[in-house]
Amino acid sequence: MRYKKGIIGLVLATTLVFQMGCSSFIIETGSDTINEEINEDSEDKKNENQNKEIMNEFDRLVEENVELDFIVQFINENIDFLSETNASIMINEFEELQKKDLTELEEKFYEDENLQNQLRNIYELESDITNVKEIEDEELKSFLNGILKTGYKIETAEGMYFPIINYEFYDKYKSYLTSDIKLYIDIMAIESNKVPAKDGALVIKWNEVLERALKQEEFLNQYSESIKTEDIKKLYEKYVWFILFGTDNTPLFGHNSKAMSDDARKAYMEVIGSNNDSELIKIIEEFVNIAEENNFKLTDEIEEYREEYNIFD
Repeated sequence: MRYKKGIIGLVLATTLVFQMGCSSFIIETGSDTINEEINEDSEDKKNENQNKEIMNEFDRLVEENVELDFIVQFINENIDFLSETNASIMINEFEELQKKDLTELEEKFYEDENLQNQLRNIYELESDITNVKEIEDEELKSFLNGILKTGYKIETAEGMYFPIINYEFYDKYKSYLTSDIKLYIDIMAIESNKVPAKDGALVIKWNEVLERALKQEEFLNQYSESIKTEDIKKLYEKYVWFILFGTDNTPLFGHNSKAMSDDARKAYMEVIGSNNDSELIKIIEEFVNIAEENNFKLTDEIEEYREEYNIFD
C-alpha cells in the first residue's frame, strides 16, 4: 500500500499586488466599468493562482505516494476552490490511484484465508458490505473502515470476498465537475451498486442490460473527446457482448435447446424503434430480424453475424 508522508497544509490565500499606473485615467473618466473590469481581472488572476497552487500540491502528494486517506482529505478540503476542469482532473487522477492500489488490495483479500473466513462468518456471503459497526474484532473493523473511507466497497462472488471501487463515493464531488465526468460517475455508480454478472451468470434483467448499454452509448455520442471515453467504450463493448451472447451461465441461446431466451427476445423487441438515432438499437433490430428468420434458434448465420462483436476473439 501507499506510504504515509503526512499532510502538509496548503495556504490557499494568495496575495496579489497590482501597480496601477493608470489610476489617474480612472479618476478622470469616473468609469465604473473600468473599475469593474480591473476587479474582475484581479479576481480571475487570484483564482488562477489558487488553482495552480492546489494542483501543484496535489501532484506533489501523488508523486510522494501518500496514503489514499490523506488524498481524500486533501480533495475534500480543496475541491471547492477549483475550476470544473481542474476538479475533474483531480478526481480522474484519484480514480487512477484507486485502480493502482486495488491490485495490491485484491491480493490481500485473496491470499488471506483468515480474512475470508472472518468475513464469511460475519456476513454469510452477503454482497455489498458497507456496515462494519457490528464487527467486534477491532483490527478487522479498522481495516474495513479504512477501505470504505477511501472509496472502495466489498463484493462477493464464487464464495470469495474482494474489494471494488465504490463510485457512489464520488457523488459528493459531482457538483464541482464537468458534465462528462458527472455522467461517467453516474454510469459507473450503476455498475458498482449492482454488478451485472456474478459466477458466470447475469444478475440483472435483459432490459436493464439494454438500459445500461444505451446510457453508455449516450456518453460516447456526447463526449467523444472526454478523458473517460476509452473507459466507457470498453464497458460498452462488454455490454454489447452481453446483448448478443449472454454469459456462460446465462447464455442468450440455450446450450442444449439452442433457443433464444424468451425474456431477452421480449426485451429486444420492446426496445426496437424506441430511438432512431441509436446505433445500438439498429444492431439489435438487425440481429432480431436475423434471429426471427431462423425461428429464434442459434444457427451458423446468427453466429456469423454476432462474431463481428466478439470481444474475446
